[in-house]
Amino acid sequence: MAKLGAFKYSDNAGLQKAYKSAESDYNNWYNSADKHLNQYQSDVDALYNQVMNQEKFSYDPQKDQLFQMYKQQYMNQGNRAMQNQMGIAAAAAGGYNSSAAQTSAQNTFQGYMDALSDKAAQTYQNALDMYKYNQQNILDRFNSAREMNNAGNEAYYKQLDSKAQRMNNAYTAFNNDRNFQYSGWNDNRTYQQNQNIFNQNQKNWKKEFALQQKLYKGK
Repeated sequence: MAKLGAFKYSDNAGLQKAYKSAESDYNNWYNSADKHLNQYQSDVDALYNQVMNQEKFSYDPQKDQLFQMYKQQYMNQGNRAMQNQMGIAAAAAGGYNSSAAQTSAQNTFQGYMDALSDKAAQTYQNALDMYKYNQQNILDRFNSAREMNNAGNEAYYKQLDSKAQRMNNAYTAFNNDRNFQYSGWNDNRTYQQNQNIFNQNQKNWKKEFALQQKLYKGK
């Protein structure tokens, strides 16, 4: 009987090769975490700092170009209206300015100043609305960047789990095939060992029988 050599796995079905490929694919993906994880983290951090460090709302009409435009416009219109009113009142009084005329002109001018106050309230509200809009815009951008970052991380780990499952399945198939082959090899080894023992016992029995016969004939 030919001597049975040491066990050697035969990858005829390509299962070991498939496992090695899946293992390499998983390791490459696992080791590339830095490239796939937290792709938008820098944006998240920068926008978070903007959200947390945003200055409190303040309004200075002297620095508001729109209000200054209204102010110049209403001042000019008020002065013209005041002068016109004084001219009309003076003409009615025979060319003399009276306290009544001055009061009427001043009231006319004050009407324009009251209208300017309304415009100041409007420009204040416009500035506040713009502040709130910018504040919400930064917050929306922060939430969007965070969602994108989380989605990217989730996609990476989902892909990693998929590759891990593929690797585990490939290993299970390879290991089962290897165990099956080893079991067959081990059965053959056990059979061969039993045969060798049987053959040796037969030889020993024949020697013993021959010896017994020789001793018997010697008597």
